[in-house]
Amino acid sequence: MTLIALKAFNSPGFKPVPQPTRNGLLAVGLFAFALFPGCASSQPKPDAVPLEIRTADYDLIIPARQKALLILFPCFSCDAADTRSESKITDEAVANGIAVMLMNFNRHLMLNEAEQQGLIDTIAQAIRANGLHAENTFIGGFSSGGNVSVLLAKALVHGQRTIQLKGVFAVDSPLDLSHLYASSQRRVERPSFPDYKGEARMVVALLNDALGDPATHPDAYEARSPLYRTPKSLLPLKDLPIRFYTEPDTAWWRLNRGDSYEDMNAYSLEQLHAQLVAAGNDQAELIRTQDRGFQHGHRHPHAWSIVDERELVRWIDKLSKEH
Repeated sequence: MTLIALKAFNSPGFKPVPQPTRNGLLAVGLFAFALFPGCASSQPKPDAVPLEIRTADYDLIIPARQKALLILFPCFSCDAADTRSESKITDEAVANGIAVMLMNFNRHLMLNEAEQQGLIDTIAQAIRANGLHAENTFIGGFSSGGNVSVLLAKALVHGQRTIQLKGVFAVDSPLDLSHLYASSQRRVERPSFPDYKGEARMVVALLNDALGDPATHPDAYEARSPLYRTPKSLLPLKDLPIRFYTEPDTAWWRLNRGDSYEDMNAYSLEQLHAQLVAAGNDQAELIRTQDRGFQHGHRHPHAWSIVDERELVRWIDKLSKEH
């Protein structure tokens, strides 16, 4: 299971965030990479300093001239600071006129109605308080953060005026919770890699407690999974641009976890992408990467870094101009 992977239980948990402040220029020098060197980003002018605001719920970076809003959710045990340190998406987006809201909301594979509405209210309040342009809003997340992103997208696609969603993406996320349950159960039963069984046991226990066994409670998994293998689950996203990023390095997972391809998030995302396309979503994309994944400087295919930040910004720009 690549939901939390190596860092989710080795990294520190939720970190306190100072009260709102206004800082100067955005820090640069994060992990840099690009598959499309021909598309150089435009840097802010010296007198166009982005505004940076920090709260307990999110970090918000607003460029001098804002044309879109990107909301990012972290992995299971991570926060806004981790998202920013592990990916150059924030700097690239702000340099191209896209405000970025890095959420501190974590430790969720699914959302109840109160949690979902609470997130929507937090985002809407930030938009109003800071005068943000939200007619071109995009949401994305890594690992369990992708689960939260897709669940929010399903809630926002119909008739939400404050947050006008134009696209959503998930980075190697366990969107189908029944697949997550089955792959985690196999890891528990597998005799190899005992050091990583704690995570798998935790996932099985969490899902058993919240939803039961998917073999006997498929309706619960259909209702609570971000995406499930049924038309009812897929239908809300039939017309929304959606991307699944994954790095299916089968050799790495076999060597380091003993996983087969069927155990990986990549396998489930491939199936969900095919079903979305079959349901009529011609803007659903499955983006497979190679040798891009690193966590805290170490090779790991389950990582924010598999996203090409320049190409992601081009996708946001394109969709923002279409409507």
